[in-house]
Amino acid sequence: MKNSYKLLFVFLLISTWPVLAQQNFFNVPSSDITPAKKIFFQQQINVVPSALQSGTTLCYGLGKNYEVGVNFIGLTYEHEKNLFPTSSVAPFAPFFVFNAQKKFEINESFSVGNGGQFGFTSNMNHGIYLYSNGIYKIEKSGTKIVAGLYYTSDGYFGAESRNFFENDTFRKIGLQAGIEQNLWKEKLLFQADFISGKHALGELVLGGAYFISEHWILSAGLQIPTFQSKSTNAFVFELTFVPSAH
Repeated sequence: MKNSYKLLFVFLLISTWPVLAQQNFFNVPSSDITPAKKIFFQQQINVVPSALQSGTTLCYGLGKNYEVGVNFIGLTYEHEKNLFPTSSVAPFAPFFVFNAQKKFEINESFSVGNGGQFGFTSNMNHGIYLYSNGIYKIEKSGTKIVAGLYYTSDGYFGAESRNFFENDTFRKIGLQAGIEQNLWKEKLLFQADFISGKHALGELVLGGAYFISEHWILSAGLQIPTFQSKSTNAFVFELTFVPSAH
């Protein structure tokens, strides 16, 4: 592990303890925090012609704008081979992940969310994903904008650059952003997110979410590869349970 890797990990670990669970638009953390002593659940399915890929998130609110949780991500079912493969080449999958987040409220409109994920595969390959997001809300229009930086190890995203740089100093740091816009009675929302990079998650997802009840949300989106990334075109579906704030 190189010094830059260690320093970045230690910095985020200290500044957001207990760092290492986040709710997301599709792929980018939305930096919403699970209320204290409540449970958040999300199941995501990505559909491509040759396979299905699953990602599951469970979060628990600790209070004071902290949350922690677990993920099981990258579980892929290949139709032709009729199996669930395990990758031994980066990016590794599937991953069992511990994760967490801390949000700092700056004022009524702006906040900062820091967090990340750290996990292992069944053959003990490991990976890490760290991020810091700025969150801006416009209550009158029902708009939420998230933008920030992320860092990942090669085990998590692969060896490809997260941006336009190929040198080892900067290639593991990328940009991520998301937007959410209320369309109808806070029940129907437009959502989109973006992750920079040439890796398998370098993509734009456009879609929306609908509250089928007070706590359950159905989301769907179209995944579009960007900037010569190794991502693929796919449909993304999510079923989410959101706890009440009280």
